[in-house]
Amino acid sequence: MKVRYERSVSHAAQWSRRLGLFALALFVFTAVLHRFGFLEAITFAATFALSGVIALLALLLALWGIFRLWLVGAVGGMAAFKGLLMAMAVLIPSGLVLYRASTLPRIYDITTNVEEPPGFLQPVSHESEWLIAEFMTPAEPYAGQAEAYPLVTGRRYEGAVDRILQAVRLVAENQGLKIVETLEPQSEPDAAPEEPASETDGESEPVAELDEGAGSIIEVSTAEPSSITAPQNEEEATEALILGPLDVQLLLEGAAGKTAEIIIQAETRTLVWGMESDISIRLTEEAQTTFVDMRSVSRFGPHDFGVNAQIITRFLNALDAELLGIAVR
Repeated sequence: MKVRYERSVSHAAQWSRRLGLFALALFVFTAVLHRFGFLEAITFAATFALSGVIALLALLLALWGIFRLWLVGAVGGMAAFKGLLMAMAVLIPSGLVLYRASTLPRIYDITTNVEEPPGFLQPVSHESEWLIAEFMTPAEPYAGQAEAYPLVTGRRYEGAVDRILQAVRLVAENQGLKIVETLEPQSEPDAAPEEPASETDGESEPVAELDEGAGSIIEVSTAEPSSITAPQNEEEATEALILGPLDVQLLLEGAAGKTAEIIIQAETRTLVWGMESDISIRLTEEAQTTFVDMRSVSRFGPHDFGVNAQIITRFLNALDAELLGIAVR
């Protein structure tokens, strides 16, 4: 009489494969949609967290299925192995995000000049939604940036500001930064012949004009500095991010012959995850040198996971290579 042994089936292994496949499909599908702008950041954050939880459950079931296979020879070893692989494909990027969140400061605004960060010409939005809480916000702006990102520093180059501006635009194009607006002082026209004084001598006359990229002109009154009009709607702008009238006045003073400043506002999207950031680049001409400052602000979430620092360091390293030999150390 023959004895026939029937192997038990590991249902945990079967469910591990199913859940692992679902978690991987959810993760890849939503990541692709968000990368190309078809899915909002808050929705992607929610689905990313959900796929990580499901993948963790699939991992635990796969380990139990492998243990049952080794202990009693239960059927389902291949299913458990497939579930393990698919779960790890989701958990590896999730673990990287958790590691960066725990080791890097909780800031979404990075700049090379924490004392006087470059401003923005157009209003920039930052959505925190339900991911932010007061206890997650640092007590001071840029808290912990110097320790976490020591390479985020400005650059000084020997040369006129117009030469550095050309290199900045070229690097921005190569780095995939989309320039949305530029504010730079224009050279003054030749002085016109003097005319006899009239009763309107006390009225304001434009002494400088700036091209913001959108064709608008800012006129400066020779009578009162407070008559300067800002280049954007201040009611829609965040006070800490947008250039105010005082900042515009300083830029106009550069056009009038003092220290000249050029502001470039750009936007970019990361290559893999498609996270959006607004960037401000400030060029300041000082004597025979030009100093370059940068600022990068994420559009979503209380934590940038080091993305903005990577954007700044990558751009400035490329600018160093473009202007090789004229950097001042």
